[in-house]
Amino acid sequence: MSVSPHILVLPDQLTDQVGPVFAALSSKKMKSTILMVESRDAQPAPRHVQALVTLRAAGREFAEQLRAHGFTVQLIQAETYEEGLSAACAAGSVTDLLAMEPSGPQLTTRLRAWAKSTGVHLEIVPNELWLTTREEWEEFASDRKELRMEYWYRRVRVARGWLMEPGAKGEPLGGVWNLDQENRQRLPKGAKVPSTPPFPPSRAAQQVIEEVRAEASKHFGSLDGFGWPTNRAQALEALERFCKERLAAFGPYEDAMSTEHDHLYHSLLSSAINLGLLTPHEVSLRALEEFARRPKEIPLQSIEGFIRQILGWREFMHHTYETFWREWETANGLKHHEPLPGFYWSGETKMACIARVVQKLIKSGHVHHIERLMLLGNFALLIGVTPQEVDAWFLEAFIDAHPWVVTPNVVAMSQFADLGKITSKPYISGGAYVSRMGDDCSNCFYDPKLSVGERACPFTTLYWDFIDRHAERFVKNPRMARQVRSWESRKESVRTEILEQAKLIRKRAKSGQL
Repeated sequence: MSVSPHILVLPDQLTDQVGPVFAALSSKKMKSTILMVESRDAQPAPRHVQALVTLRAAGREFAEQLRAHGFTVQLIQAETYEEGLSAACAAGSVTDLLAMEPSGPQLTTRLRAWAKSTGVHLEIVPNELWLTTREEWEEFASDRKELRMEYWYRRVRVARGWLMEPGAKGEPLGGVWNLDQENRQRLPKGAKVPSTPPFPPSRAAQQVIEEVRAEASKHFGSLDGFGWPTNRAQALEALERFCKERLAAFGPYEDAMSTEHDHLYHSLLSSAINLGLLTPHEVSLRALEEFARRPKEIPLQSIEGFIRQILGWREFMHHTYETFWREWETANGLKHHEPLPGFYWSGETKMACIARVVQKLIKSGHVHHIERLMLLGNFALLIGVTPQEVDAWFLEAFIDAHPWVVTPNVVAMSQFADLGKITSKPYISGGAYVSRMGDDCSNCFYDPKLSVGERACPFTTLYWDFIDRHAERFVKNPRMARQVRSWESRKESVRTEILEQAKLIRKRAKSGQL
């Protein structure tokens, strides 16, 4: 009788719903031994303390779940994957190893190199936690000069028949593919937003919290109030909470910011999905089911916006990372070399919006996509921070941070460091956008309408400074040319004053006085 291969379960593949573990559970053959490595290089260090708790606790709880299914599980703590796997080999006979493809191509290369050096036969099978395949991506990308999420999203949505008009070939439900224009409403005063109570830490999470407390000085964030899902039962409950309580209002206020409500109507599922506790397929189907059940309560703009985030943007990020990750490690097309201001770690700034989101980030490890892109990312781009320094900070600071999703979003999209491989323009704005989408400005020292003077909003001043520095490049960009012409039409004395104000802002940012 042939011996079943050992199954390697990586820290972001904690699932028995798909892949080799699912196949082993479904089979009546002898069950394989499961190898898991709790490695210090599982994620870039340092990390937000709550991300460390989530990662370690979820892995340990999944190991216990597998043991309950009857598997033999070796959970090994080591500095690197290679050391952990070698320790497993030393502890027993590992001749054949089966693994789902890692989310990062760098780890695939490392695993193959380790297997070759040790003589272990390694079989890597497709990662079934993705909604789309490499073949779909290659077919999409092969004949395109520009890679844009919108066209990818339309293609894969048609292929799955999600939110399509019945009986109308290739027609989106409601006649419009993307309802993003309808998802930019400011939260009304007095809006009732459902609470998002934290999950009581499991026994494993409580144990890890105490471990991490001992090393917390090396890492970002606070452990107080930890409440993220660390097992499948909690993750499924979080999915139900979202579908029943927040999906309906998700769309209209998707981009809104609020000083009163930390998470508004966002799903807060990204950490669970990125660890494998939930599959993006089941999350999408559950949301579509809820929409079908309550079509009069859930507007199309809400379900479309949610599906676009998962089927469109999440999958697009994964594939583009595989394509461009080497270039993004050094990309700096705008030649930005400023340091990241200290208030990205402390939240100590008179800018009310930045202070709020950094303090929320310290407390929970999470702020939503507009706060990431149009506050944290926008300010770093405007002031001219080195893109890889911004990338490293995002990888450190967020509960759901993994290189495959952070680096494309930060280096390529937020910082426009590759000059447009996946997006056509930099995402920049002045204080007017911040004021329009939220209520931070009403209690801020700075005035979003002012670009010069003591109370000039740094976003507003730096916006025009950015346009000035990069005018030659962006005057040829159809989506940026109007702003360049507007800047150049101003009196030279006005432009000079704004540029001098920008120098002062940079000086204050470096000295911690902004």
